[in-house]
Amino acid sequence: MIESRVSAPPRRFWLTAMPHAAAIVVLLGLTAWWSPAPFPTDQLMMERVGQGRIVPGCADLNCFRILVPAVVEAFPGPSLPRWRSYAVIANTAAAVAAGGLAHALGLRPVAVALTIWLSALGAGSLATVHHPYNADPFVLLLAPITTWCLLSGRMRQAGAIAGVGIFAKEFAAAPLYIAAGAAGMARDWPAFWRSAAVALGVTLLWVCLQWGLMAAFGYSYNDNPSARPLEGGYLRLWLSHVTPASAAFALFSVFGALTVLVPSGWRQVPKPLRHLAIGAIPALFAFMYVATPERALWNFYFLVVPLGAVVLARLPLPFAWLFVGCYWLANLRIGAQIAEVPASRYAMTASLMLALAAMLRAPQSSSLAPELS
Repeated sequence: MIESRVSAPPRRFWLTAMPHAAAIVVLLGLTAWWSPAPFPTDQLMMERVGQGRIVPGCADLNCFRILVPAVVEAFPGPSLPRWRSYAVIANTAAAVAAGGLAHALGLRPVAVALTIWLSALGAGSLATVHHPYNADPFVLLLAPITTWCLLSGRMRQAGAIAGVGIFAKEFAAAPLYIAAGAAGMARDWPAFWRSAAVALGVTLLWVCLQWGLMAAFGYSYNDNPSARPLEGGYLRLWLSHVTPASAAFALFSVFGALTVLVPSGWRQVPKPLRHLAIGAIPALFAFMYVATPERALWNFYFLVVPLGAVVLARLPLPFAWLFVGCYWLANLRIGAQIAEVPASRYAMTASLMLALAAMLRAPQSSSLAPELS
């Protein structure tokens, strides 16, 4: 059964992760300082929600996402540095949590370290450092934590975390459905039914939140296409504004060269991670339909990045970390919108060459840990 194979990362993992976290905070902090001010932005709406908590008659999807603005707006200081500090800290914590999940699922230390860094320096992470006025970093921190709780049988903790998370953003419930799908793939029916029951309970709480705010305070989604799934959701709007070539590049650039490593990594990772990846497919399509597709894709970083990391772990260490550097350099343009760095195509080409080299190397069992008891 899946649950019996996943345990908590040991204390040693957290101790070894601390230097990585400290270095990542510095890099993301420098990125936040270097990145230009975002435009357009949801700053005014997020500040209004955070300062007022309840804003009668609010007609914006962000009105329903109360938790993060309420916390961030409680701190002093100028708005943009304050929100970017939140993005830096939350993205760093999310990267370490993704590494912890990868460790618990059976990846070796090199692949786990690569998971941490690639998660922190990905396009989605740097995009939220550039434009921090959203709940994404916080919810992406909760995703690997909730998943680990579910896989280790801690259903109450998982439900509590997701229940709090949906006050920030609805994606907080997605790991519950992903874990249920993974349990179904493993034919672990008791875990499936427990995960599904927790998922439905948290979803019901989210529905009650939406209806309650609408009934009591006149909230609405206004004309947000995400709230009109029968009319094509956000996907229809997105497709009407991009060419096929730009759409393909936008989707590819979310994970960059990691994208080409996923099929090879799929064959190397332990079964629990493969089951999670399959279980995530319905949620992936659902969120790509109702949200900006490239932004929706990054929500699943905690499952996709380890699939690429196990392949990169085949390379000699200097080349693996060179890939991380190229990956970061490309995402400074794609995610952080820093125009002073070279065009992303150069770093992306270099990372693709390194990815190809990793794929051509013979698989090494050292990229995976022994089966967990």
